[in-house]
Amino acid sequence: MTHWEFPTSDPVDLQVRVPAGSVTVLAAPTQTARVTIDGSRPGSSAERAVAATRVEFSEGALSVVAPERFGLGRNVSLAVTVEVPEGSSCLVQTASADVRCTGELSAVDVHTASGDVSTERVSRLAKAGTASGDIYVGEAAEISADSASGDVSIGRASGPVTVRTASGDVQIAEASGSRTEVKSASGDISVAVAPGLGVYLDLSTLSGTVSSELEPAQESGSADLTLHCRTLSGDVKVTRAAQTAAG
Repeated sequence: MTHWEFPTSDPVDLQVRVPAGSVTVLAAPTQTARVTIDGSRPGSSAERAVAATRVEFSEGALSVVAPERFGLGRNVSLAVTVEVPEGSSCLVQTASADVRCTGELSAVDVHTASGDVSTERVSRLAKAGTASGDIYVGEAAEISADSASGDVSIGRASGPVTVRTASGDVQIAEASGSRTEVKSASGDISVAVAPGLGVYLDLSTLSGTVSSELEPAQESGSADLTLHCRTLSGDVKVTRAAQTAAG
């Protein structure tokens, strides 16, 4: 296990490139950026890959770049944990790793071929793409999510939402932006709309059922939210989100 620490009084722009393993990004009220990398099995190629990983910090940009291949041409598995100040941005690229982001980040952009993606709070854009994994976004101002064979779950979306999935279900607990668009080939779609919003509905499924608790607006221009949901072999369900105590 290897550690790095960099003093910083401001949020940072984080970039992580790891071939396989896990990536954890912790946004916290701190003035120090910390990086910890752990390779499995002491003495293995993973341990040597830790030593070969480049960790650099300059002018507010923090990068963690592991070698794509090590030893006998095989990908190595590394556990990367990065603690950054709240409000930092995060870009993660990996072939096979689960990515978890906690705390509040300003922007998140994650691409993984095989792995789950989870992020708690994003003040601007939360973007996630995975070929075979689930995606979870707790809360974000804008969301873009793509998954080939995984479910997409969103808590609160206060801005535009675009979701694409081939064989996964999509669930949005509260949509309140001006536009939400969800497309799935063989998954169910469930969207709850924030209280008080007028909605223009464009819902379709080829071999499933469509149900809505909402009275739709007749024209998209007169609605607060335009909701497009399309699936070939799944159900589409639209409900009204529960009124919160603050609301």
